[in-house]
Amino acid sequence: MAKNLFEILPVDFYKPLTSKYRSMYADAILLIFNTFKPEISYGVDRETVVRVLTDYFDSDDDEISFDDETYVRDSREKANGVIAALKSAGWLEYEQAENHQLNVVMFEYAIPIVESMNRVIREEETEYQGIISQIYSTLQNEELLTKPYELIILGVEENTNRLISELKRLNVSIKRHMDKQTNDMDANEVLEHFFKYHQDIGSKAYLRMKTAENIAYFRSAIIERIDGMMSSGEIMDKAVAGYMEVRKVEDADTAYDNLVSDLMDIKSAFYRLDDIIEEIDNKHTKYMRNAVRRAEFLLATGNNLEGKLSKILNAMAEGLGKEGASLSDDAEGASPKITLFPQRYISAESLKTIPLKKKMAEIGTIDMTPVMSEEERALYKEALRQKNRRRFTRKNINAYVSELLKDREKIPVTEIEVKDRRDVIRLIYVSIYAGNAANIYKVRRTSRRAEVGGCTIPYFEILKR
Repeated sequence: MAKNLFEILPVDFYKPLTSKYRSMYADAILLIFNTFKPEISYGVDRETVVRVLTDYFDSDDDEISFDDETYVRDSREKANGVIAALKSAGWLEYEQAENHQLNVVMFEYAIPIVESMNRVIREEETEYQGIISQIYSTLQNEELLTKPYELIILGVEENTNRLISELKRLNVSIKRHMDKQTNDMDANEVLEHFFKYHQDIGSKAYLRMKTAENIAYFRSAIIERIDGMMSSGEIMDKAVAGYMEVRKVEDADTAYDNLVSDLMDIKSAFYRLDDIIEEIDNKHTKYMRNAVRRAEFLLATGNNLEGKLSKILNAMAEGLGKEGASLSDDAEGASPKITLFPQRYISAESLKTIPLKKKMAEIGTIDMTPVMSEEERALYKEALRQKNRRRFTRKNINAYVSELLKDREKIPVTEIEVKDRRDVIRLIYVSIYAGNAANIYKVRRTSRRAEVGGCTIPYFEILKR
């Protein structure tokens, strides 16, 4: 039976990270962990740790207490107090070296937790193709078949679980960005959030997953290789022996069944990749669509219907947002201008059964008179062509950028003429389509910001491929 987590961790292990000084303790844990990097073990002399923590507290003159009674301000006292608190909670221990030097050592169960803290802070991106190519290379290495379970199956199983976990993490991260699209955002905030999403997710993890690091590239070969191992009696005999030795299983039949189950789980995981990727695609598309629509609406300031509606709603929102205002108040006489119509359909959440009505209508004669003349048809086709030219398709954006660049190798976003909100939206699409390898251009993003068309957006340059 698997152990419970708190059968391994001390009772007070998480106490430092739940106290009122949790930020200080988190920083201290990472600082101590980083001092171990040049060492041959997770241990270093105590004086080095005290010096590192003292330097950290030198920039903070606040008093802190480790017992809620005595408060200290001295940096070295704080450093000693932190070491003592982490030692008491079960993060650290002391070890006497052969030269009588007192070392600070981190417990082995704390190391993976600190590594996870580091990954969360750095928000490291995963190289999906790197994981899947490791799986493929391991399966294809004939020299490893001497011990198929220890040298092949264990590593493949671990990397497969890691691949699925990282894809699920990407899925969740897109949802988290979608949840940040609140109604309180103005146009600048929507654009800033969009570009941040596109930089962190759209043009990195998502784009790589769909292009250079397409994880389906090796899938067929991996599944075929696993099937070949399962159909080979010699390989399975060696794998069962390895399973029994590593997993401490004494019954060969039980080991065989468990091994086959593990291999089938690996195959199943690769078959499920399409479902996970499809959900990621749907969420990514939904985010991009919502971001662009919100930006279009918030940037609507013209005299068209959308612009007028935006001004009315903004004015009403400002009126209702004043102190003492309520929904019953007549916001600048807006109530007479609003007409409410009864809904004549039953909601999907309604408890009432939707009635089914069937009505037979008389069949009329077919009118054979041409609906449009040839001239009208030609005008209609020309109108459709003009409409298609104005759409923000990849082809149209590519042509637009080509016209901008001409003989130039690059052009900064600040040199692009922006007259109205349509031009601002087109810049967004220029950034969106920049990752497509079929385009004649790419973009180089920076941490700077620029004022374009009355909006503040991240500064970028358009480069000719």
